[in-house]
Amino acid sequence: MKRSCLRCMAVAVISGCLLFPCIVLAERHRVPGTHLTIEPPVGFSPAEQFPGFYRADIGASIMVTELPGPVGEVRKGMTKEGLATRGMVLLESQAVQVDGREGLLLHVQQQAAGVDYLKWFLVAGDERGTTLVVGTFPGSAEKPLSAPVRLAVLSAAWDRQAKVDVFEGLLYRLEPTPKLKIANRMNNMILLTETGSPGPVGPGEPFYIAGNAVAQMDIPDLTAFSQARAVQTVNLSEVRNVSGRPIKIDGLDAYELLADATHKRTNTPIQLYQVIAPADGTFFIIQGFVEPARAVEFLAEFRRITDSFRRVKP
Repeated sequence: MKRSCLRCMAVAVISGCLLFPCIVLAERHRVPGTHLTIEPPVGFSPAEQFPGFYRADIGASIMVTELPGPVGEVRKGMTKEGLATRGMVLLESQAVQVDGREGLLLHVQQQAAGVDYLKWFLVAGDERGTTLVVGTFPGSAEKPLSAPVRLAVLSAAWDRQAKVDVFEGLLYRLEPTPKLKIANRMNNMILLTETGSPGPVGPGEPFYIAGNAVAQMDIPDLTAFSQARAVQTVNLSEVRNVSGRPIKIDGLDAYELLADATHKRTNTPIQLYQVIAPADGTFFIIQGFVEPARAVEFLAEFRRITDSFRRVKP
């Protein structure tokens, strides 16, 4: 993943943690699918739809994301101006020491669906990888939640020797192919590339990503929703020549979409493949990207992986 894309992904993760308190912390828990342990506030439960913890009755969450790439690149985007591009207002920023690592702790405000949210989030890591721990809660609950969520975020500790199963804690499984190998996991998303390496992927290189939404959502018109979601794809512009068809994956009614698009930063032509499958009040989303010259070859690979998709209980 290119470094500018890494910064973009990190800010997108932070801005998207508006999910679902508690003066003291609970026992320390390992976060499935990650190398972290955290002491969540009392009242928070392990989340099923993302790595972390939540308190659904209030709309508060603590989400952990591990990204490939140097933490210095991610921190470059954590400025007042950089966060503002994602609709966030920076309230406070300070250097911290967490489990022997240097980190950056930020306090921000963000509005979503007419609700003001506050976040405490930690950015830490090294040249090999970056960890984001994002605690989110409604602004109306600032007094009881701000201090315990901040303490929980700062309680992060790394098990550097842990062997992490890439699918641990996820709501789904899928099978790689000889041409597309599992390269990495980020939050609740699995990434597959031609090399299987977590390193940079060029804008036209084959790239497949699968995951699930973390918020509850009603989708009355799956075709319209799929088309709108394709237009919102990060790093793509000029989504056009859209076609699609209803399909089924693991017994779920789904919609497969194909479109031409342009990579924003490089103006490289891209073929977009997308499948959205609603389930249990939310949805799974799959996307594949490849340059047009290799689209026929890799559309078959994308479909082969999608055909292997199956849901599991965490």
